[in-house]
Amino acid sequence: PTMRAIPEGAVFSAEQAYSLGWTQSALRHAVVRGRLLRLRRGFYAVADAATPEIAARAVAANYPAGVVSHRSAALLQGIPIVGALPAVPEITVPPGSNTNLSGVHVHRAQLRRHDRRLIGGTAVTSPARTLVDLGRSRPVRTAVAALDAALRSGAVREHELVDVLQFCWNWPGIRRAQRAVDAADALAESPLESISRLAIHDLGLPKPALQVTLLDQFHRFAARADFYWDEFGVVGEADGGSKYDSRPVLTAEKERQERLEELGLVVARWGWREPTRTPGVLGRRLELAFERGRLRDRSGFPRLWSC
Repeated sequence: PTMRAIPEGAVFSAEQAYSLGWTQSALRHAVVRGRLLRLRRGFYAVADAATPEIAARAVAANYPAGVVSHRSAALLQGIPIVGALPAVPEITVPPGSNTNLSGVHVHRAQLRRHDRRLIGGTAVTSPARTLVDLGRSRPVRTAVAALDAALRSGAVREHELVDVLQFCWNWPGIRRAQRAVDAADALAESPLESISRLAIHDLGLPKPALQVTLLDQFHRFAARADFYWDEFGVVGEADGGSKYDSRPVLTAEKERQERLEELGLVVARWGWREPTRTPGVLGRRLELAFERGRLRDRSGFPRLWSC
């Protein structure tokens, strides 16, 4: 049979393949040639579609006692992950389980009934449990970026996070998870904004207001700022590189910045590199912007905007 006999992107069992006319020999041959991946015993996927999500679903299908958790659960729920994706599927099994699986990261922990969800038939930890597990086990920026996105989308509510934190109150990493929950903010509109906010805090810089609407001197809409420091009249913009792949978008953004500067605002921009690799550069850039704002105010140049 041809590869078109298998639904694209689907995890499938050997039994399903047999029903489409495959034989054990044909499956082995497809694996040897790299057309199929053998994810777990009796489960396969099309090679170019074997994403971490697919691998997690395959493990869950083969080991019903396990629940997809941590980063694998975040992927299945559409929660963004800043940092490394899981090299192998992550699952949680009961504390007394003697499950030891090669090629799987096994966590042993108690799960309550409402700590579980079904996504397309796959058992996955709930959004709140997933986020607290990320907070306990991953770097703070990974957890906060995930929390910001989930809070903004409505995938999780604060009382659900509090419930899980209280349940896991004496578990390893719970204090780190609590700090991540305390630092979360639903106003962040992208993971880059989330980690930028953390970097600004760690640099000891003044706390910005988020998603501020700016008006011109005639009280007309001028812009919406990712970050805003009113005491300095500074706008901060966290820009992902792909945002400017289009020339019309680049032109519109240039015109937008010119309008803000004509109102007297100082605009500071940065991308992924500054908060993740060179935070000192971000700090100097913002300090310079703050000083320019002070100079503007000392010179008597009027503030032609409001917010």
